[in-house]
Amino acid sequence: MAPDSGAQLTGVWFVASFTWLLYSLQRHSLINEPHLSAFLLLVVSGLSAFAVSSFSKWLPGADGRFDSDAVLKAASSSLPPRPRRFYVPCIIILIIIRLELSYRGLRDFQCSTSGIEAFLPLLLAAYRMLTHRPPPVDSDEPEDMWGSLLDDLKVWLTSSPLVLLLGTALLSYGSYLANNSVQRSTYFCSSLADRGTFVLFIQWAGLFVDATILILSWRVLSWARTTRSRLRTLGGILLATAFTSCIPLLGKAFLRRGDIIGHPSLKGVNPLYIFDTLSTGVVIATLVISASMLLCNSSPLEPITIATFASGFLTNVGNTLLVGTYQQTSAAQPLFALAAISLGFTIFLYTNNMRSVIFIRRVFFLLLLVCVIVSTILYISLTPKLFIHHPVDDLVYKSRVEADRWLRHATVSTRLKSAVKEYEERHHGRKPPQNFDKWFEFARERTSVVIDKFDQIENDILPFWGLQPQDIRKGLEFLKSQPNIGIISIVDGQAIHSSGAGITQQQRLVDIAALISSFEKYLPDMEIAINMQERPRVMVPWNEIHKLQMIAMQRGFQLISGRRGKRDDFLTGGNAKTDRRAYPENPVKPFIAAHKFRQLQALTCPPGSPSRSGSNWDVRDFCASCVSPHSKEQFLEDWQTALTPCHQPDIFNLHEFHTLPHQHELHQSLLPLFSRSKTAGFNDILIPFPTDELRSEYDSTTFNQKQDLVLWQGTVQDIPRLTHESLHGSHRLRLVHLIQNATATDRTSMLLGIGTGQNSRFQYESVPTTEGNSILPLRISLTGPPEGCQSVHCEFIRDEFGLEPPATEVDSRYVMLLDSSDGPPPNLMQVLRSNSVPVLSSIFQQWFTERLMPWVHFIPIDTRYHALHSTMAYFIGLDGRGTLNGRKQITPPRLEDAKWIAQQGRKWAEKAMRKEDMEVYLFRLLLEYGRVINEKRDEMSFTLEGQDH
Repeated sequence: MAPDSGAQLTGVWFVASFTWLLYSLQRHSLINEPHLSAFLLLVVSGLSAFAVSSFSKWLPGADGRFDSDAVLKAASSSLPPRPRRFYVPCIIILIIIRLELSYRGLRDFQCSTSGIEAFLPLLLAAYRMLTHRPPPVDSDEPEDMWGSLLDDLKVWLTSSPLVLLLGTALLSYGSYLANNSVQRSTYFCSSLADRGTFVLFIQWAGLFVDATILILSWRVLSWARTTRSRLRTLGGILLATAFTSCIPLLGKAFLRRGDIIGHPSLKGVNPLYIFDTLSTGVVIATLVISASMLLCNSSPLEPITIATFASGFLTNVGNTLLVGTYQQTSAAQPLFALAAISLGFTIFLYTNNMRSVIFIRRVFFLLLLVCVIVSTILYISLTPKLFIHHPVDDLVYKSRVEADRWLRHATVSTRLKSAVKEYEERHHGRKPPQNFDKWFEFARERTSVVIDKFDQIENDILPFWGLQPQDIRKGLEFLKSQPNIGIISIVDGQAIHSSGAGITQQQRLVDIAALISSFEKYLPDMEIAINMQERPRVMVPWNEIHKLQMIAMQRGFQLISGRRGKRDDFLTGGNAKTDRRAYPENPVKPFIAAHKFRQLQALTCPPGSPSRSGSNWDVRDFCASCVSPHSKEQFLEDWQTALTPCHQPDIFNLHEFHTLPHQHELHQSLLPLFSRSKTAGFNDILIPFPTDELRSEYDSTTFNQKQDLVLWQGTVQDIPRLTHESLHGSHRLRLVHLIQNATATDRTSMLLGIGTGQNSRFQYESVPTTEGNSILPLRISLTGPPEGCQSVHCEFIRDEFGLEPPATEVDSRYVMLLDSSDGPPPNLMQVLRSNSVPVLSSIFQQWFTERLMPWVHFIPIDTRYHALHSTMAYFIGLDGRGTLNGRKQITPPRLEDAKWIAQQGRKWAEKAMRKEDMEVYLFRLLLEYGRVINEKRDEMSFTLEGQDH
């Protein structure tokens, strides 16, 4: 390989590894253990440098420095000043300082400013200008005094360090604009608990440290005689830094206990972490090695400037493709950023006398830039930025159609014979359970609108068909020994409940037993373990659940137990018996730190899914890729998909359920535990809990008589004691902060109306969040105890968010419904049965969740709240309410749509979520459960005897 081609290949590896890291580190398991990860990455990179040095004769510069015609085509190949002996220790100390600054910045990453890194080339250009010395004149001939002014100007433009500084400043500013235009998350920076100014100082300090490390490394490595010695010096620096900074932390990390079940680990380090460490370490080693070889050929400025250009250019291309959407409301911003990046990099190329970039000649590179600029202008000009119809119009219409389709699919059967046929078609050929005919008549007598569609029951029970009945009963016996478990026994057609731990638990068991009493005589003998806590408690890894589901869905699985056992052995690799857990030794985790709890939840997602691949540590920026699978533009479209966290890893940072430590028992084996609610990934069996909401008084205030308000008010007493993560990521506190604590720099994207009548159009605009809050009647607040704050916890919340007097929910037209820290909104059924519009934001599933249709029975709001203002502006209207961006708003209200949703929600709750519907659901659920736990379950099927019912 020729030297020039080898140097070009080094440049390609540099750009490729930098780009890979740029787009892969947003979700990474390494961020969960930053100290340990830094140590391992330094070790892998250092060892890689030593390994590569053994093959140095095939690398560019094997006999010394790169030649002058290498990849970056620098005008001067002169050596930097000779390094001092203390430079290497200084580099090691500076890297350790830089790592510590990174740790501190990561902890309060929500307070950081995006795009600051783009100014690193500017610092290096400033260093070059300050240390610039004119080259000595070797010729004895006098200077030409008759050169033209144009020639002198050309020489000055192509050699002046001031012009170089100007071009680098343009490039840095353009890249900063491109990276800083990303929409921010509602994971907020606290005015009391965080130090935003200090985080900004850390970012700039880290930038100066980076520049110093690069300059010192350049001076040290450039004076290495050969590529081998250069790589070994680099490897020595990396290894020395690793062992100097992280030996104590390494010992502490590897001595920890508490492996993650279903994801076996090596002394606390799971295989995914090891894989990420090795793969990322190799990429970082490639980046560091290739960068060291490039900077030794010229200076640190050239490769860093190319990396900054690549980062800003690629980010800006992505911003350009989003023009006209809620993520990129301005068409001028990406065009201006592209112009600054292109002009700055062009000046840099000429001033630095670079005749090629990597392997692309300068003239062709500039032609490519011109083509990109022209294409960007054409794309922005031709991209429609106006909507003829509001997206919510389409969502409401499609949801009405889908609601009608769902109801027809849920009530196909009018006779027992057709119900049996529907059951077999929807349950993988399995026949209905015994007494299915009694259930069918029971449902008909109670005028149930749902006869055939019980997907939730099927999803909950199906994995248990992959277990043997005796294993399920062992799990039941284990649950009896656990705290906060209530037992209801069905013996000879009579329901008997155990004693609860308190009055509340006792009453809950009494109410459930009362529900069962109306059909108890038709149930087989069984015992039911009921979770008395609000939080779900069974969370089995996806691999194990998937295996059980595959066993359950095999054709002909109703065969006798002995033949099923052979098939189970085949599907589980012949280890079905030895793989079963001994439930008395079932791993129970009574307390789990928040980040460990999120790792356990990620294991419930299938391999390859975004959440399984790594956690989303970038809490500062809005994750658009997490939202798009369940959204139409800015608005939530697919409610069921939105409840699944596997495609949206950022949700683990945006809800109290995920950001608080799990302080209850958590079981990672499949156990027959019944719970009131759960999130996707949990395997509790959902059961209806009778509540006082069923007996709530009728709302006599009509929709038109209510105040035109969006109301949510929480109490300080309901907010759990705050941690660093739950303060910033709490779904309730984030909403209060968005409305109450918005600053002048906060902005939100709103879909606003333009024109009236047939000329009405809609377009996204970025507006100050304070203006969006003031133009809409949003009353979002917290209220404190009547006696005033008596604790530090309450006083902090009062000082951070403020407290307001209590308000009455039913007096407002729109009622926000938010989850508690452990379960769904406690007042959901009450608001559904009122004349107000439920505005629901939740991650929990209940027995009736599949029966609710967004945009028909309630207004859905994504937990990120990025569409809250646009959604409420659609229904409430903005006409006559004030100005946004200095312009009067004319968006008309859609009160009829809001009133219709309130009516549909109330009617549907009175038709499909009554006490009678709970009985029908519970009757069918217990028939299924009673069969799957019975030794003779393959014989406990209902079969028509030929009669025509």
